[in-house]
Amino acid sequence: MNYFKILGIVFGIVAFLKPFYMHILPWDENRFIAKAYTDKRPWWIIPVALTGLALVAFTWYKELTTDVRYSLVITIMFSLTAIKAIMFIFDYSRFQKWVAGMLSKEGGRGIVITDLFASLFGLLLIVLSLLLL
Repeated sequence: MNYFKILGIVFGIVAFLKPFYMHILPWDENRFIAKAYTDKRPWWIIPVALTGLALVAFTWYKELTTDVRYSLVITIMFSLTAIKAIMFIFDYSRFQKWVAGMLSKEGGRGIVITDLFASLFGLLLIVLSLLLL
């Protein structure tokens, strides 16, 4: 199995199951999210963001140095995660305000909707990984 197939399946499963482990399991996910994304940027944000960007960079390196048919699709889809990492590093306060705003409206319904879209994205990633690679 090649790197892109593994990446697509693993990342796709994590994204696909997000509504389950965030909203169906019995725990207070809104309190967890509020605690994770406090007003002051937590110490762990920068290392996590840099690790994510390093993985995206490694994925592009693999894309440019290997010849795997349709790997560009997975590379581009995975590269979308860099948007969140860049927000974490350069504009955390705006990201935190956006999350806090979603948590305060309608009991966090915006978070659930965002996670459902993440799940659809994960399903698409899994299907593309299995069919194309």
